[in-house]
Amino acid sequence: MTAFRFDNFEPILRTSGSSAVRHPATILTEEPPYEVFYIPFEHVNRDARLVIVGITPGMNQLEMAYAETQRQLNLKKSQEIILKSVKALAAFGGEAMRPNLLRMLRHLDFAKMLGISDAADLWGGASALLHSTSVVPHAAFKNGKMFSGSFEEIIKIGALRQRFEMDFVPTLSDMASDALYVALGRTPYDALKHCVGRGFIKENQLLGALAHPSRSGAAKSRSIWARRLWTISILQILCEGA
Repeated sequence: MTAFRFDNFEPILRTSGSSAVRHPATILTEEPPYEVFYIPFEHVNRDARLVIVGITPGMNQLEMAYAETQRQLNLKKSQEIILKSVKALAAFGGEAMRPNLLRMLRHLDFAKMLGISDAADLWGGASALLHSTSVVPHAAFKNGKMFSGSFEEIIKIGALRQRFEMDFVPTLSDMASDALYVALGRTPYDALKHCVGRGFIKENQLLGALAHPSRSGAAKSRSIWARRLWTISILQILCEGA
């Protein structure tokens, strides 16, 4: 089980909201030129059937999460409700990211596989089926830019490896033994393969990888659909057989 750090950062999030993005007081770990900033994404949906794994939250997610946390705190909501609400709103959130992700999920007919009417329901009435997370679950930056390196780099850099081993890996034991994992990009895919090799999840739980749904990844997504890079065909077979 991961350690909750919300209480440590609650004061600055309450007073500053989105103005606290990349503030020194929100740094969780650093190893120049790497910095990892706290984000209140600690909620784990233990009943999820689908786990979508990215590399790390970025600026948009930080801003959305901090602003929503401040709003919820002002409404005097409980920590449990705040963490759940913030995760639902901001994980893979943004004008480009979530719509691109939704297009990919629809393209591969995840709704049929999960027994729901539309993939958009994963952020609505069927949210209990989805757990969103990242290999580095808190927001990692390198030289001031969102970290987008390889899994090998994560393992090599102590500040990143610590967050992977302390904040990502422990959540795997909280998930259902039949939960299905989808990586968003090569780095999460390699991380999940590592977790399979270590026995943290079973090989048949890892469905494959999609392109990262950021704005820059949209064209790459279409390319992956067309050329069937990585293991998307596995997803299609499962969808057809559902």
